[in-house]
Amino acid sequence: MASRRGKHTKTNDSVILIIILLVSITLASVLGFAFYNSHQKHISPTQVYGNWIEIGAPKQSTEILTFASHGVQRNHRLIATQYEFDGRIVKLKTGSGTWVYEKVGTPRSPQLRRITPALPPQRFILQGFEHTVPMDGYSPGQNRRSALSEHFTTK
Repeated sequence: MASRRGKHTKTNDSVILIIILLVSITLASVLGFAFYNSHQKHISPTQVYGNWIEIGAPKQSTEILTFASHGVQRNHRLIATQYEFDGRIVKLKTGSGTWVYEKVGTPRSPQLRRITPALPPQRFILQGFEHTVPMDGYSPGQNRRSALSEHFTTK
């Protein structure tokens, strides 16, 4: 009778081990799928879709960049039919060269900063968030101060 109990215990241990293994594999698969979907959403070009309005430029010469599925427009004129976005950097090629923008700011104040060409420096804010930055008389020092102020005053 003792030998039957030993076999029965080994079978129970094997079943429990298989169940734990299956639960672990299922959990790992679900977490992997969730991380993959989150990453795909983060690098999706839809993260930059919309009108981006230049900060600190005079009203009469303010540029508006529009990113959409069909391409990029500057001041309502198509300048590129394709662009690359990796979650932080936007690259587009136009007839006048390569333009590179970096997504900066906060979720409460999404901004783009032009990296290439470096001069003149330009910053853009997503339409609908203009109230979060001073649109006239912009200077980088003011932007740093307002970003620090916002960081320490918001909870």
